[in-house]
Amino acid sequence: MKFKAVIFDFGNVIINIDVPLIYQKFAQFTSKPAEYIEKKIIEDQIFRRYETGQFTDEEFREVIRQTVGFPLSDYEVDTAWNALLLDIPKDRIELIKKIRQKYPVFLLSNTNNIHIEASNQYLKKAHDIEHLNILFDKTYLSYEMGLWKPDTAIYHEVLKLNNLKPNEVIFFDDNHHNIESAKSIGMQTILVEPPTSIIEYCKNLF
Repeated sequence: MKFKAVIFDFGNVIINIDVPLIYQKFAQFTSKPAEYIEKKIIEDQIFRRYETGQFTDEEFREVIRQTVGFPLSDYEVDTAWNALLLDIPKDRIELIKKIRQKYPVFLLSNTNNIHIEASNQYLKKAHDIEHLNILFDKTYLSYEMGLWKPDTAIYHEVLKLNNLKPNEVIFFDDNHHNIESAKSIGMQTILVEPPTSIIEYCKNLF
């Protein structure tokens, strides 16, 4: 594979995540079934709406209260929302540093401000890294861009901003739909399937 730049997704590619932990934590706070919480959040497209910048953090917290039908505190909303965030293994950070010696490395994530703030706090505490921006040449975050994977517009925007052609990029993501849409415009792709990590996928690439 020949390429000029590397794009990594964040969740389950750089940081380990477990999405059902969100619903379990909300269930714990509200005494409502996790299945009910999950159904309501999915039905109301909370992830997509928040992660394309349609809500401020304050508006998001109020939407969550309305969606789950419970007067959660800001702390409870944030704690439950961040429950999916696990760890970033040190070997993945070292891999990014190694790749950046040869290629520009970008982060492209469907995410939101609450998750990014929590991730930065984790990075500082666990790895003494002040901010995600330090790890990458550039971070592209859906809530800042107003765009969302798997819509191809988000890939075209990143490519345009970096004067790259689709076939000049290799893109790692754990979501099949995101991979297929990137592939459809000519990007080189690798589907990351945990528990296999990017360390294994990158072994023979860099």
